[in-house]
Amino acid sequence: MRHESKCVVMDEESISVVRSQPLFSGLDNELFESVIQSAHIRTFPKGRMLFQRGDTAECFYVILDGWVKIYRDTANGDQAVLGIFSKGDMFAEAAAFIGVGFPASAEVVEDARLVAIESKRFTAMVEKHPQTALNMLASMSRHLHRLIYEVERLKTRSASQRLVEFLLRRCQATDGPCVVTLPYDKNLIAARLGVQPESLSRLLNKLREYGVTTDANQVFIEDVTRLREYCPVDEQEFERTVA
Repeated sequence: MRHESKCVVMDEESISVVRSQPLFSGLDNELFESVIQSAHIRTFPKGRMLFQRGDTAECFYVILDGWVKIYRDTANGDQAVLGIFSKGDMFAEAAAFIGVGFPASAEVVEDARLVAIESKRFTAMVEKHPQTALNMLASMSRHLHRLIYEVERLKTRSASQRLVEFLLRRCQATDGPCVVTLPYDKNLIAARLGVQPESLSRLLNKLREYGVTTDANQVFIEDVTRLREYCPVDEQEFERTVA
């Protein structure tokens, strides 16, 4: 494993973020506390490898802050980005549950704080408590349905609409102004949206008339409600799709 970093005991806020994950829904407090008993917050600088393909899946992660990319190296030396994750996302739990090596590599692309949860402690609980296994299956199903949903969006929505939807899903506010912080490496966002890197700036410029401006890696949204008019996001549809 490649996660040498300073460990910090979890506080109430970080516990709440972990508790909100679908994987832990339905667990009583005693079971949940058993899972996170040895969990710690770890801080990682940009560029740090969390794990590489084939590494033993000793931990899975919940992101408190920052960005992480999951990728595989291709035969011609390029990287195929399989996903990028940010605050509130969980990743690598499937490999931890199956008990095999990680099927892809993970790299921190912006300074990050992660909760690392021990795989052994979690799998031991799965063996004792069937409800936990059902939650695990539901979590894996959610990831699959999210992927299907995103493929559908790539086929049915324009690049501008996909960008707006991406921004709206990372807004902490439902109306009024909001700031969304992106990775400095815009190639990651372009890959996530299925567009060429040089197209991303043009797409952002198109949104100026909807009150969207940028400064370095920050996107300033003047009014979330106004931006939503450009690309309505049906939250109920999304939740049904990825549930």
